[in-house]
Amino acid sequence: MQLAEQFDRAADRYDLLTRLNPGYHRALRRAADALVGRLHGAASPLTLWDLGCGSGLSTDAVLAAAGPDTRVIGLDASAGMLAQARAKSWPPGVSFVQALAQDLPEVAARELDGPADGAFAAYLLRNVPEHQRDEVVAAVRDQVRAGGWVALQDYHVKGDRVASAVWTVVCWGVVTPLAFVVRGNPAIYRYLWRSVLDNDSTAQLTARLEHAGFTDLAWSTAGGWQRGILHTVLARRPS
Repeated sequence: MQLAEQFDRAADRYDLLTRLNPGYHRALRRAADALVGRLHGAASPLTLWDLGCGSGLSTDAVLAAAGPDTRVIGLDASAGMLAQARAKSWPPGVSFVQALAQDLPEVAARELDGPADGAFAAYLLRNVPEHQRDEVVAAVRDQVRAGGWVALQDYHVKGDRVASAVWTVVCWGVVTPLAFVVRGNPAIYRYLWRSVLDNDSTAQLTARLEHAGFTDLAWSTAGGWQRGILHTVLARRPS
């Protein structure tokens, strides 16, 4: 089954499961605040991408940080997740597009007249095939204006045995059992476990971003059980 279809099957329970994850929403908001803080000198209202927007939880974090007048284009490959997002109440400047991250240049040509001020991408790149990640990073760069910023948030444990072990315990001891209890398609959470173990390390993603020309990279990690597991990187497209 295609990955997008697995997310479709999990969509109606996704928000419930995230509410059971301590710190999930707080981490999204912190990353969105950091992104908007870097854009404080930009003209208002901002135009921002929300890549891998899912059910709109990251979109909500972006709007809370940037304000209701912000133009936000959410992009996701899962029709089921986007149906959940579109069913929520949004300001007029928010829209959602079903597409792969690899299709970003074509989507941008239809949706915007020029580059956005910035881009937010939570839990996106590990769902992109490894051989296409450099292409996606370059596409994100091209769709952000010169001097604009991107924020990427995801789980990165490769190369850290302690973080990998904690991640495995949490996935098999907490996340997957909860998915069974709430009928949230446990298969997608088994995929989540493996995809995080296989995801780029922070060093590998740093190299991808620098190869694409991003500068001023700033890494941070979450608190609690996610310390050293959930990371956010901010990166700037040079002026």
